[in-house]
Amino acid sequence: MLTAPHPDAPTVSRRGALWSVAGGSALLLATTAGQSIGGPLRRTALLAPHGGADPGSGPGAFQVNKTAAYAGITTASTRENTWRLELTGRSGTVRLSRARLRRLPQYGAALPIACVEGWSTSDQHWRGVRLRDLAALAGEEEAADVYVESLQAHGTFRHAWLRANQVADPRSLLALEVNGADLTPDHGYPARVVVPAAPGVLNTKWVARMTFGGQ
Repeated sequence: MLTAPHPDAPTVSRRGALWSVAGGSALLLATTAGQSIGGPLRRTALLAPHGGADPGSGPGAFQVNKTAAYAGITTASTRENTWRLELTGRSGTVRLSRARLRRLPQYGAALPIACVEGWSTSDQHWRGVRLRDLAALAGEEEAADVYVESLQAHGTFRHAWLRANQVADPRSLLALEVNGADLTPDHGYPARVVVPAAPGVLNTKWVARMTFGGQ
């Protein structure tokens, strides 16, 4: 084994190194945990995403990892009187306005958003149309796999596959509202997918098309 003939004195002891690692871990925990815990601790989460510089206290006041502006979503593409959801399945293609979606049976689900970047929200209260009801409307006799596409034109995760068992779950929604109010643009207005136990990237926002059964 090679050793220096005149080694310098150690600058950090083994115990000091361990304390440095422990201190850094504690600091990381302190600056991110508030996002998941919520409440007053949320403002301490300096290193995790927020719903804007000051998310405030309204129904959409929980963090996002991608804003509507970042995704290139425009007011013209999401305007209620022009936006249409395109459903494709065994019955062909059906186009639904947001007003028509509202006339379908509405259901609620309390679900968090868990991001692959390592943060999650507390439960948010979503309301909308069950995915399995949309599958039936597209002509599927049973819940089927679905390919979901976003209005987002470029970038990763602008589309996602959901399996039939996810579609069949009664908590899986095409959400129109969150926490008692319409979705905000950053949270996916006019409609977004919310699925239990799925990472946030599969909870597609700004939904434009849903293709059931691998069509």
